[in-house]
Amino acid sequence: MKILIVGKFYSPFRGGIEEVTQIVAEYSARYHDVTVLVNNHEAGESKEVLNGVTVIRRNQNFFLKGQPISFGMFREVRFADYDLINFHSPNPFTTALFLMRGLGQKVPPVVVIHHMEIFGRKLLRALSLPFVRHLIRRAETVIVTSKKNLDVSRDLPRQANYQVVPLGIKPEEYVLDAELIGEAKAWRRELSGDAPLVGFVGRIARYKGLGVLLRALVTLPGVHAVIGGTGEYFDEIQRIARELNITDRVHFLGRISHREKLRLLAAIDVFAFPSNEITEAFGLSQVEAMICGAPVVATNLPTGVTDVSIDRVTALLAEPGDVASFAHCLRTMLDDPRLAADLAARAKVHVMENLTADKVSARTLEVFHAAIK
Repeated sequence: MKILIVGKFYSPFRGGIEEVTQIVAEYSARYHDVTVLVNNHEAGESKEVLNGVTVIRRNQNFFLKGQPISFGMFREVRFADYDLINFHSPNPFTTALFLMRGLGQKVPPVVVIHHMEIFGRKLLRALSLPFVRHLIRRAETVIVTSKKNLDVSRDLPRQANYQVVPLGIKPEEYVLDAELIGEAKAWRRELSGDAPLVGFVGRIARYKGLGVLLRALVTLPGVHAVIGGTGEYFDEIQRIARELNITDRVHFLGRISHREKLRLLAAIDVFAFPSNEITEAFGLSQVEAMICGAPVVATNLPTGVTDVSIDRVTALLAEPGDVASFAHCLRTMLDDPRLAADLAARAKVHVMENLTADKVSARTLEVFHAAIK
């Protein structure tokens, strides 16, 4: 069948939603004709074939509150040419454009993969939600990454057909060879010497709870933190580090490559995942840390985060937003190497058994097939 996947961006742009879009597209392309339609993360437009997937990138006219706006997104795209449309949500402007373009047209079955709650200013949320909810109600099936996310959601309407499919990663992209491990050890010595090292990788956004991590460091003398990534909260989190007078122990890397991410994950003693809002629906970065063997301290959110980080089984969990609780978990992990190693080993098994790209993509493709029957 012919599948159109509508997303935000696509590889080589890296991000959680983009990783999922690529994994689903490439797996589906083993069996079907797949086209991906996304915004271009650079200027201009292009069309190319990558790993069997036709990728069409449309020029974005401007960027608003983390959302690319492209008025020409669906130009020259005939929905009737496809047997299925897969939408990655929330993508409010593109959703609204799709719904308007679909008026009066024959539109094939739609499967939505819903990644997270809409966050941000109340006005933007109020304007966006009606379009997102309308798309979800009219979709044949809506995939959520955890039943917990559906239970706590403030965005998702109850009148829809939901299926649960978790996120996954490609294990072959997270192999730590001897050269990389040696590089990580040398890099760590330059960065923090013999001091304990806690790490974070991901988008620097409000809901990531990095202020909690920094305030926890104040109570952990001598412990360093390395933070890879950038985002709208980057300047604010640097300001907090200055106010707390811990800039000598917090190392901001900014945007990092995939190899630099692997180096960080190989170098740290503990991976910190302090997200404190239900906007954090799953947390693919904690899966990445686990596959690389890094022990994880996460937060006890009522979302898919705790399908991955299970307290005292695959991770240690702190209460969301609780500085003392998060600091205690970090200290426990740093002070008990045997516990850390045991949790890390079980976490890696959990990822390999449940959260690999092929396993979750096969389930997603089953949902696609059922939608067109």
